Amino acid sequence: MSAELGERTRADGAAVLAGAVLWDLRLQARYQILTVAAAITALYCVVFQLVPESVLDRLTVVLIFSDPTTIGFLFVGVLVLFERGAGTLQAVIVSPLSPGQYLWSKALSLTAVAVVCAVVMAVVGQRGFGFDIALIVVATALTSVLLVLIGFSAVVRVRSVNAYLVIVPLFLLPLILPLLPVLGLVESPAFYLIPTTGSVVLLDAAVADRPLWEIGYGVGVLLVAIALAHRWALASFEQRVRRTGG
Repeated sequence: MSAELGERTRADGAAVLAGAVLWDLRLQARYQILTVAAAITALYCVVFQLVPESVLDRLTVVLIFSDPTTIGFLFVGVLVLFERGAGTLQAVIVSPLSPGQYLWSKALSLTAVAVVCAVVMAVVGQRGFGFDIALIVVATALTSVLLVLIGFSAVVRVRSVNAYLVIVPLFLLPLILPLLPVLGLVESPAFYLIPTTGSVVLLDAAVADRPLWEIGYGVGVLLVAIALAHRWALASFEQRVRRTGG
C-alpha cells in the first residue's frame, strides 16, 4: 500500500511539474522570450557566416556558452519579475506547486529553449554535423540549469528590471571568466575552481579533442554546482518569496 501510494504521489508530482513546464513555455511565448531567443540565435548564425573557418571552433564555444547565459540567467529574471508584478508568485505560495517544482519548471522550460538554440548554432558554426551533439546538449543543459537557479536567487532580491540589471554583473561576471582562456587572454589553473569552466571544457570537447578526465571534470563540477545552486535557490525562495508573501 505504501509503495503504491508513493508511486501515485511521484506520478502526481511529475504531472504537476509537466503542467508547470508547459505553462512556463506559454509564458515565454507570451512575453516574446522565445522570439528574442530565436532572434539572438539567428544573429549568431549570421556571425558564423562572416568569420573565417580558422576561428569557428573557438567562436562556437564562446557563442554557445553565451546562449544559456542569456536565456537561463537573464530570461529567468524577466519571467520572475513579470510573475511578481502579476501576483503569480503570491499564488505559487498557496498552490499545489512546491518551491522545488516551481524552480525546476523554470529550469527545464528555459533549458529546452537553450538546447534547441545551441544545437542550431553548432550545426551552423561547424558547417554541418562535424561535432559531438551529445556533448553540446549536455554542456548546454547543465549550464542552463545552473544559471537559471543562480539567476532566480539573484532576481528575488530585487523588485524591478532596472534593479536586476544593476546586480546582474555581480552574479554573472565570475561565471563568464572561464571564457578568458578560450579568447587567449589569460591562462591559469585557478579557472578550474569556477564551475562554468566545466561548461567551456564540455563545449570545447564537442568540437575538438579533450582528455577524458576533463570531460568527467566538466560534468562533475556542473552537477555539484547545480546541487549547491538548487539549495541556494530554495533558501532564497523561502526568505525572499514565502516570508514576504511574494
